[in-house]
Amino acid sequence: MIRYVVFFILSSILGFGFTSCNESKEIQAEESFETHPIEVTIKNKSLGKYEMELYLPKDFGFQIEAPHRIFLSGTDGLKVTAADLKLTGPIHPKKPEYFEYVKPLTFQVEGKGKLQMEGKLFYCNFVKNICIPAKISKSFVI
Repeated sequence: MIRYVVFFILSSILGFGFTSCNESKEIQAEESFETHPIEVTIKNKSLGKYEMELYLPKDFGFQIEAPHRIFLSGTDGLKVTAADLKLTGPIHPKKPEYFEYVKPLTFQVEGKGKLQMEGKLFYCNFVKNICIPAKISKSFVI
């Protein structure tokens, strides 16, 4: 009887170690990395109107259904008056859960100063088969 109890306890401990493995290799939101491959650029389209472009290298993609968040704020005399910061774009031809690329995000400002961008964007590395939330904090002079 004691052998069965010991066997049950050992198999429970060993079994727990195997069942707790995360097969999808998806990293949880609180485990986001400070370094990421996302590039952000700002382009002036006309007086007070700008576009923000988000780039990822080849074999990476932004998740379509992820809770992406981008916040823009102005300082030193700059005021953000309008912003369309929802990620949109065509569906990736080989991976329908991801965007093939993200269309530029548009926003409008008044005045001159510093634009602060804070965000949390979810992207995946197709080669390593991992998905990672990226925390982004960038400043631009406008």
